[in-house]
Amino acid sequence: MTKKETKGRASYAGALLICRNLARLTVYEMVGDQILIPDNGDNQSSTLQSLILMPGVQLASDEMVRGIAKLGTTAIGVRCLRSRDDQRIADFAVLFAANGNAERFAAMRAWIDRDGGLYLIPEDTSEAGSACFKFDRGLHIAKQPWADEADRRRGLAEAMVLLLAEGTDQRPS
Repeated sequence: MTKKETKGRASYAGALLICRNLARLTVYEMVGDQILIPDNGDNQSSTLQSLILMPGVQLASDEMVRGIAKLGTTAIGVRCLRSRDDQRIADFAVLFAANGNAERFAAMRAWIDRDGGLYLIPEDTSEAGSACFKFDRGLHIAKQPWADEADRRRGLAEAMVLLLAEGTDQRPS
């Protein structure tokens, strides 16, 4: 096996770990490796939306955008990247469908609030109007959830630890 193949398999395994932990941190459960469905174990309303996960995929093609728009659902590309100092990073791309259209949001990072609410926020917040998303009975557009830069860094660090944790079986309390 080549070094590139080994790296690709490790990246895909990291993306699957992130997907499993994402399900544990939200009101979802994994079906196979690519779908999050509502976890009805705690008798929640059936208004929860299923989400399509695509581990190891960047969600870059226009065909994917058109397909998600037709389905009227949300797809999340989940990748496990490496930083310059060789730390694992959970990277998300969102194809968000609404009103028969879909938009692509790339380079999203997980952020967790002090109450355990999970968000996807843009890696680069310098662009005005950057969208944030909250996992809440689906993935919904949300206002900026952090109070200041220190709160933003805290939430990013905590979410990264939870998403990359090996063998965790519990949601945060």
